[in-house]
This record gives sequence, C-alpha cells and structure tokens, in this order.
Amino acid sequence: MSKRVLLSGATGLIGGELMLLLAARGVYSTAVVRAADSNQARTRLLERLQKSVLWKPEFADMVSAEAGDVIEPNFGLSTAVLQSADVILHSAASTSFKPGAGVYPINIKAAENFSAILKNLTPSQRGFFVGTAAVTTEPRGVITEDMPFAGYANDYIRSKRDAETLLRASGNPFVSLRPGIVLSRGIDDAKLSRNMLWSIPVMAELGDVPLDPMAKLDFAPVDFIASAFAEMLLKDKLAHDCYHVSTGEDSMTFKVLADELTATMPGIGKLVMRGRDFVPTPKFARQRWMFDALQPYLPFLTADAVFSNARLRAEIGAAAIAPAPISYLGELLGTFSLSDAVRQMYTP
Repeated sequence: MSKRVLLSGATGLIGGELMLLLAARGVYSTAVVRAADSNQARTRLLERLQKSVLWKPEFADMVSAEAGDVIEPNFGLSTAVLQSADVILHSAASTSFKPGAGVYPINIKAAENFSAILKNLTPSQRGFFVGTAAVTTEPRGVITEDMPFAGYANDYIRSKRDAETLLRASGNPFVSLRPGIVLSRGIDDAKLSRNMLWSIPVMAELGDVPLDPMAKLDFAPVDFIASAFAEMLLKDKLAHDCYHVSTGEDSMTFKVLADELTATMPGIGKLVMRGRDFVPTPKFARQRWMFDALQPYLPFLTADAVFSNARLRAEIGAAAIAPAPISYLGELLGTFSLSDAVRQMYTP
C-alpha cells in the first residue's frame, strides 16, 4: 500500500524537491502552506514546484496543499488532515543567520506544535523532524550522530539544538534527519539559491582568507538530500532515530575543491588559504565590505567538520552516496556574479 506524506516547508529548498521526488515514485503528498485558504496554498505550492528542473505537469495530480501555519496549534490543520497521512515531516524553519531576525522563537514554537502532533500520532503513523548537522561542529574531524551538541551556534543553530532537545524530552518517537550544507542545484530562484556557495567568489576576490587548505567542507546538492529523505520516509523500519544526510567521509578538502574549480572559475587562483586562525586586515572599503559579508558563514567554513553518513549508508545503500562536486559546482557558480554574491551574503 502506498504511503501518503504530509509535510511542512514544501515552499522551501528541500521540501519542494522532496514532493517532486515523491510524486515521481507515485507517492501522494500534502504540503502545509502559509496562505489565506486552500486555493492560495495550492497556488503558492505550484509556483515553488515549477521552479525546479524536476517538475513535470503530471505531478500536479500527485500533490496537494492545505492552508496552515507551523506556529499555530496542529499547524493550523484539521484532525482529519493529520490523520490522513502515514508520514508527517516537519521541515519548515526560519533559516536566517542575521542577528535579531526572530529565528529562535519561531522555530521553537513550531517544534512545540510538532511535539503535540507527535503525541497524537497513531501506531501506524511516523514522524520526522528536519534538523541540521551543524548542531555539532566540534571536535574537528568526523562527527557522528551520537555526539553531544557542541561548537559555534547562531540563533538558527541554537533553535535547532533546542528544538531537538524539546522533542526528545517529550518522549514521543520521531526520526531526526540532519542535512549538512545544502546547495540549490536545479532550482531557478535566487532566494532559494542563497547559501554558503556565495562565499566562494567573495573569498577568491579577497585573496587571503582564514581557511585551512586541508580542512574539509561537507556539502551536497538539494536533489541528493531530498532523494535520501524520500528513501528514509518510505522505509518501513529504521535502525536509529537520528541520521546525518550528508556527503560524510567523502567530503573534499578546500585545496582539492579549489583545484577542481580552477578550470571553470579561473579567479579562484587568487585564493590564498592562510589557516583558520588567520585574521585578515582589509585595506580598502570594498575589502572590508566583502569580509563583513563573510562573517556569518566563517564559523561553518572553518569548522573542519565532516558529518558521518555511515548510518544513512546502512539504511539506503548507494542512494546515500552524494554526487561529485566537480559535476555541478562550476555550473552553479556560473549562475551569479561577484556583486550578486556579496548582496546575497549581506541578507543571510
């Protein structure tokens, strides 16, 4: 019997791609969309889905939308809608890195409401929460899911740590899926494309930067992340209640990454990696401007954390192997200019 999935966050980066991949497998899914009514909710959903290269017109019959809001009790949904799903995934989140953006209270309120939904699930229903692998970025090296939260935390990371803690404390069973850095391959939308990828041309322009050339960066394209999510949601049983969805031990060092990008991005040859403890002293206003734009991202870029995906590989096998960055990074970097990068990084 085919499962039916209910999810929040479908107008965002991962959720929209997940709905399309589920549709491709013949799985019906319903999105919780912030809107005045169901018609507006469906319009917003389809606008997001149609921005993806995965979109096919026939998928319109496989997706539906309900007006709701994750900061409302039961996400603003009726009991009938909640009971109609075999799997409920809470993916929606405020993801801004900007201080004072109100990220923490929004994400915690949504987690509290999801906890109440989990409490009322029937034995045949399953709940999934989308966290972030960045809840643990220390010690340097390979991070496993059972390590305690540690490392740098902005309001977004704190909200993800505390949301998981809150949900575990409730005693209601759920599975946490923690993606690493997610890149927006295949989506025609500048806002959804905003991520740490913008930092590469900015750092190349700056020249001397606080990076360790032998440090690794764990990132993957959104279609890989969403595909792994689909595999996990549709499995009948899982061995664990928390999984990194990441490139894991196959992550590249910054040196290898820079070498691979030289052919498609010649400007990266100006990049000089001085080590994570290096403190740049920008000489010109333009350099100061670009370095300031990097600040919200540097703690993650310098963490040298690899999020082990051994658990994920044990569950879904080859579907847990991320594509090689060289197969898509050059194309993604070619879609925006340096000025685009700096502007987007100033609104993280």
